[in-house]
Formats: sequence, structure tokens, C-alpha cells
Amino acid sequence: MFRLVHILPILLLVTATTSQQEGWKMTDRFYGFRFSITGPAVHNVGLRNHIVSISDKYSCFGWVQNVQRPKSKEQTQEGKTEQEVVGEVRCAKKYGKIVEGIIRNGPYTEAAVVEGVEVKVYDDTKIKLHFSHFKILNDDRKTCFRDSPHMCEEFNVVERVDDDVRVDTRTTTGQGGNVGSTDEL
Repeated sequence: MFRLVHILPILLLVTATTSQQEGWKMTDRFYGFRFSITGPAVHNVGLRNHIVSISDKYSCFGWVQNVQRPKSKEQTQEGKTEQEVVGEVRCAKKYGKIVEGIIRNGPYTEAAVVEGVEVKVYDDTKIKLHFSHFKILNDDRKTCFRDSPHMCEEFNVVERVDDDVRVDTRTTTGQGGNVGSTDEL
């Protein structure tokens, strides 16, 4: 028969390892998110450098990259692509929403023509690629995730029901993970 004396040390150990003092948890101190900016003119217009300077201003770290993506299956067959700037940002909590707001709403560089912005805020604040500063990645480096924004093509599940085709972008992971990073960090 167990007594309280036997259970109390176990309860204290579990409590000590699963809780942290308020203000010391990562989610209390940091803010992390992933973004995708699309449009006909988001490459070679200074947008990546603009994002780096905003991030540097607020002492954030992360990465940004130009990628080309087909908009639809038809455009893939025709060889047409859409310009996309993607990246991840991690900042001190007090600056994270400010930087997210600038990336979501602008202002962008004068030459940039932006049609869409998608942002995913990470619950655990952890970005997938870590650098000691804000880095512009090479355009040919493969980066993509299990969920949107900037989802890898292999995670778009196509389901055929009768003669209708539906795209199901549900994934098995809640945070999405970096599954494509062919270069070494």
C-alpha cells in the first residue's frame, strides 16, 4: 500500500520538470513565425534586403529566400511560375508582432508588387533553420514545410471522390517541419 510519503517525492519531481517559472518559458520570451510573400514582382526588387534590415532593426534572426512556385497544375505543365519570397523570423516577444505586422502589411520596397502574404505563427516560437543573424539563403536551396505557407509539394495529398478531385492539405504534424534542406547549415 502506497503512502503519501512514497507519492510526494514523485509528484514534486514531475511538477519541477514540467513547469517553468513564469517569464522564463520560451513562449514568454520569444515570438517566431514563417511567412510567404507572393506577387508578380517580389524578386530582384530589394524585398529580401528590406526584410533583413527590418529584422536587424528589431534584433531578430532567421532567414529569407526567393523561390519559384507553380500556381496551378496547368501552369506547371506550361512551365509558368509565381514569384515567392519565404522565410522564418524569431524575435524577442515584444518585437515579434511588430515585425510580423510589417511583413504582413508593408510597407514594402517601391518596386515590389505584392499580391498575397501568408503567415504562420509558431506556438512554440521555434523556427526550423537557425542562424546567428538574419540570413539570405541561396535561391537554389530547397526549403519547404509539411504545412502552409511554403508547403512541400509531396505533402499536398490529392484525393479523388467520384469524378471530383479535392486537394487535402492536412498533415500529421501540427507545427510543420522543415523537410527539405539540402545544403548544410
